This record gives sequence, structure tokens and C-alpha cells, in this order.
Amino acid sequence: MNSNCLVDFHMHTEYSPDSDASMASICNAAVKAGLQRIAITDHVEIPALFADGYDRTAALSFAQAGGMQLLFKNKLQIERGIELGEPLHDLEKAEQFLASHKFDFVLGSLHNLKNDTDFYHYDFTNVEIRPLMNRYFDEVLDMVRWGKFHSLAHLTYPFRYFPDQSYAADYSPWQDSIDSIFRTLAQKGIALEINTSGLRQPMQKTLPDLPLICRFRELGGEMVTVGSDAHFPKDVGSNIIDGIQIAKQAGFRHIAVFHKGKLEMLPIE
Repeated sequence: MNSNCLVDFHMHTEYSPDSDASMASICNAAVKAGLQRIAITDHVEIPALFADGYDRTAALSFAQAGGMQLLFKNKLQIERGIELGEPLHDLEKAEQFLASHKFDFVLGSLHNLKNDTDFYHYDFTNVEIRPLMNRYFDEVLDMVRWGKFHSLAHLTYPFRYFPDQSYAADYSPWQDSIDSIFRTLAQKGIALEINTSGLRQPMQKTLPDLPLICRFRELGGEMVTVGSDAHFPKDVGSNIIDGIQIAKQAGFRHIAVFHKGKLEMLPIE
């Protein structure tokens, strides 16, 4: 495997509400893990941009990532990124925010339906799963049609929180919607993230998993990114090699990375 493709383009620091890891500790962990390049992608949930202070924490994350670039020069290439949550829930704010910083890399994500709670907090025992996930994939498709981001994060995110380890054996009930998402990603030149966090959690598969990644390739997808979704130093780079191997199994020969918003394709071999 080409060591240059040992990259991790999804991780969080103390500037995300669900992490208390210093950025320096995250970067040191990346060096220790043998990574060549990372993207710091702290959370910005657009509906709560000003109310919950994401505008301030994003500015601090952006500035400190710039400092890390100097501190780790010649040891690690660090991209200044963001995980942009629910941009269509307040599109004006989302576009205003993106215009305020020159991010190297933007992950697009959907953690909750409009006017609803994060799936992390969801009580799945009291809802009908199929229509709920129909709504989820419809919102994801609308977000991809907007498309002002570089990679679509953890497509199958809600399934990570299904009760009693009753994870979807396959996603066939939603395949038509997923196919529309994949075609639109391919048409707009947006990457699909292979999020490896599920491999260290009970679901034991990437988000999305290999069959869906293969389907993305069949429908014209040409770019994938890989990310650990680490919130702690110990998880930085976790299962990244597995994610790269899954990309290769699905027919991809490169891993996509971004610098100053521009695509670079790193050969797997």
C-alpha cells in the first residue's frame, strides 16, 4: 500500500461539543499512527450556529489548525476542515458560514431530521423505522443536490444507534433513495466518505458498508475519502487501513484528499 494514502479526513477536538481532546494531542496521535495527512473536522451544526456558539468554536478550530500546520511541519500535513451538519436546515446561515472561512475540506453531514433530535439520542423503540429512514435519505438527497461540500459523511449514520444490535442486514428498503444519492454525488463530483468508526463499535462495519460502496462505484462514483471519526487520540487513524482496503475491494484505485478546496487523488498502490 502506498504510504501517502495513509490519511484520516474526519476527526474532532475540544472545539467540538462531544470531544475534550486538545488539537495537539490529536496531531501527535496521528504522527504516532503513521498517518501522512489529516483533516481536523470539528462540528458545526448549522441550526445552532450562533445560539450554541459554533461560530466561535469553528473560528478557534480554524485558527489553531493553522498553528498546528506550523508546529507539525515536516511531520504531518494538516488540513483545516469542518463537519458541516444540517446545512439545509438554515441555508442562508450555512452559506454565510462557508464564505467566512477558507476551509481546505468540508464534510457534509446530517445528524438529525429538521426540527428533531440527533439520532444519537433517538428512541428507536417507539418509531416506525422505515418511514423515518425514508425521511432521512430524502433529506440527505436534498443536501447532496445543494452540494457545497467535498465529501458526504457517514451515509448510514442513524443505523449505528439501532437498539439491541438490530443493525440493518442490508439497506434494500431504501436502495432507490440511496441510488439517487449516489448518482447525484457522482454527477456533482462529490466524494463518499468511508467512515471507519463502525468497525470499533458493535455494528462492526463501515458507514456505509462494502456493498453500498460497491454500488456507488457501479453508479459512477469516482471519489472516496476515509475517516476515523475520532473524538479521542486513541481512535485517530483507527481502521484506516481497513477503510482503504474496502475502497480497493469496491474498485477504487485512489483515495481523495483536499487542500485549499482542491482535489488530490492518492493512489492506493
